[in-house]
Amino acid sequence: MFLKAFRLPDPISRWGAAISPADSPASAPSPRIVRGIDAVRSTILTVVLTMTAVLLSGCYYLERGPDQAEHDRWSRKIETAIRALPGVTAASHQFEHYEGKIFHSSLDVRLRDEATPAEAASVVNTMGTQPLPRRFHGEPMNVTIGRMADSYSAYWLFGRDVSPEATAAHNWARLWAAGTEVHWSSRGGDASRITNAIDVQAGSENEPHRATAAMRSIIRDFPELASNQWTVSTVHKREGWFTSQWATNHSERTPGSYPWPHDRLTPHQEPTPRFPSNDELDLWQWFLTDQPIPFFVQVAVYDPPLEGRTLAVTVFPPVGAEFTAAQTTQLADLHLPYVAGSSAVVDYTIYTRNRYRGGPFFWVVVGGCQTPGSDVLPESQPYVRQYERC
Repeated sequence: MFLKAFRLPDPISRWGAAISPADSPASAPSPRIVRGIDAVRSTILTVVLTMTAVLLSGCYYLERGPDQAEHDRWSRKIETAIRALPGVTAASHQFEHYEGKIFHSSLDVRLRDEATPAEAASVVNTMGTQPLPRRFHGEPMNVTIGRMADSYSAYWLFGRDVSPEATAAHNWARLWAAGTEVHWSSRGGDASRITNAIDVQAGSENEPHRATAAMRSIIRDFPELASNQWTVSTVHKREGWFTSQWATNHSERTPGSYPWPHDRLTPHQEPTPRFPSNDELDLWQWFLTDQPIPFFVQVAVYDPPLEGRTLAVTVFPPVGAEFTAAQTTQLADLHLPYVAGSSAVVDYTIYTRNRYRGGPFFWVVVGGCQTPGSDVLPESQPYVRQYERC
């Protein structure tokens, strides 16, 4: 099935996936942690709105610098070099200038549908070896490559060896399956700290089997790619920025993300880079198959466990909708016996509204124990007594 093998994760989506089922390797803290940062989200939204007002007033965060004419000449040279490569159908490059000291470089490339892995790798190598002046060394570089519905993106600090990113682009181009999208993101300013996050997406919420089948084929045919962060999801719909920026509009199984310690003395915990297990794929697909009412589900896998939890399962209504109390208990009656049949400690949460704005919410820690003080719906209590082990 496979003839060939992003999303740049922002801090908000990375935290949000905690109560979720991912592009650094994707993501997901426990509902308690996510609820703890709801106040931070409100603050960030305020900052975003303020920045937008500034942009609309004509003061640009990223602006054209004093040497923009020289930068434009370099962009034209880069575009000429990339467009001449085999397999490339389009290329666009630009520099962004910020406060006279950062020159953010970005390259967008389109490959023909039949482009080979070697041609994808050549784009990265060619960009990485451009003879830019030394003052650009250490500045941010973003490359995005598209082929069919798939994408590869990479970030590095210009001037270093980019062979790890070229290898990743080569591997990305090996992966392909009808009815799915493969989005690969390589991130790491330092070559020794590169992380690769790969998201295998089904075409819709109604076709989770396409993503799980594609993932199983990758596991079988490309065992050498196991040590990456893998997400299985449905295609991510693009929603309006102001109306639903915090809304969850797709389902996914993703590595759980671990919070940064406030004191910064404890090393940050990263999820174990590995393929999803068969049980995890089965669990995610089950949630999206023959369900009584529409919903999105995010399954975050904690490896190693977080606060004793090994899974976080979070359910959301469709964007703009709400669950009634009857619908909430209907879902709990269906889901909780199923997850309780595994040996995992499952942080199970239902948000009755599809936005991150705190409680009340339905919450049961199957095989574990809740943290006191959370704003939990009273409908949770019979299930807490039945499924929690404190």
